Amino acid sequence: MKKIILSSIVLITILSSCLVGPKYTRPDMKAPDAWVEQSAYVNTNDTIFNLKWFDIFNDTVLNSLIDEALAKNYDLDNALIRIEQSRDLYGMSKADFWPSFGYSANANVNGSSPNNYNLNINASWEIDFWGKVRHANRVAYAEILASEEGVKAITTILISDVASLYFLLRDLDNRLMIAEQTVVSRTEYFNIINERFLGGDVSELDMLQADQQLSIAKATVSSTRRQLNSTERSLNILLGQMPQPIPRGLANVDQGEFPLIPAGLPSYLLEQRPDVKQAELMMQAETERIGIAQAMRFPSLSLTGLFGVASGDLTTLFTDASIITNASATILGPIFNFGKNKRRVEMQRKEAEIAANNYISTYISALGEVENSLVSIQMYKEEYEARKKQAAAASKALMLSQERYSNGYSDYIEVLIAETAMLDSELGASATKAQQLSAYLTLYKSLGGGW
Repeated sequence: MKKIILSSIVLITILSSCLVGPKYTRPDMKAPDAWVEQSAYVNTNDTIFNLKWFDIFNDTVLNSLIDEALAKNYDLDNALIRIEQSRDLYGMSKADFWPSFGYSANANVNGSSPNNYNLNINASWEIDFWGKVRHANRVAYAEILASEEGVKAITTILISDVASLYFLLRDLDNRLMIAEQTVVSRTEYFNIINERFLGGDVSELDMLQADQQLSIAKATVSSTRRQLNSTERSLNILLGQMPQPIPRGLANVDQGEFPLIPAGLPSYLLEQRPDVKQAELMMQAETERIGIAQAMRFPSLSLTGLFGVASGDLTTLFTDASIITNASATILGPIFNFGKNKRRVEMQRKEAEIAANNYISTYISALGEVENSLVSIQMYKEEYEARKKQAAAASKALMLSQERYSNGYSDYIEVLIAETAMLDSELGASATKAQQLSAYLTLYKSLGGGW
């Protein structure tokens, strides 16, 4: 037994020392020391992993929709299935490191010739002398981890998309309310203008312009309802359910203040962005495949063995005289194939270079997305504050212009301009609020998601 253990240790040591192929090392990314865009909303001393999704928005309806999407979305389900496939592939790859066993049985009964019965157990084992199987195991394991990072990326995108559509839905709800209130107010004002026109106090042009403004408001209602319906259907798809109404929670203006964004440092993206980590794992897998290609240039050693029984009489099949054994070793290797194996290695090196470029490109894109999101958060906040002031001023301007027109101090064109400005400013403020909320989502997604 000691000899067997010692022989196994020696064999493993020899196998490990003959591993061909490059050793994977992460490229030097030269990450920036700090973000270019800093603001009062960013905390660079903490990372996003310390703040979860439910700590951001306290909308229980939105949280329940996210839970439903995570449970029912088919794209996410397919990604989870891919992980199981990767694990199965890894298990298959690990099995190649060990001997394989099989059996065969045969019975030949013929009245005019001797009968023949045999039962065999065979074994075969390709010694992983150059590390081809070990490299294949590392490839399969890297692909498992890459699949898991892919699921994280899909999860981050899914949550962000559900929340973005939800904020758009609440924005459309608010815009529909604004448009409907505008229809009511413009209907009342049109009735007044129409009565004055019938009484001969104003021109037909004023009546027609008032009617035109009313029609614009009604068209806005119809357009907004169409967008609402389309947005609900899009949310239904993400939730993996048939078309149906989407429940509502907090209005966008009631979402409250947000905590500091735990952006951390740019170098943190290498560890927390799922797509960046996935790209690195794919680069690692391609690097390991170089070792597989190199191992194919060297001879392979295979051991085969056979143990069985054979006899012409079934009654003597399991006697000592019927036992047959056989063992053999085979060395198989290339001699000259016009550079095919060498080119295979070079092709795989180029695949590894492509994967490295993809990794670096993914990281650079991630940095750009975070920088853009940091700017968007600050700019949308300032824009929203300006649009609120614009809407308040437009409301007061409309009231004054209507009073001036009623008292004969101005023509209707002044009212028309004020009505248009007020509707546009209120709709713009509502849309900007939704964009401000979505900017936070975009930043969280850019940072890798604190889900």
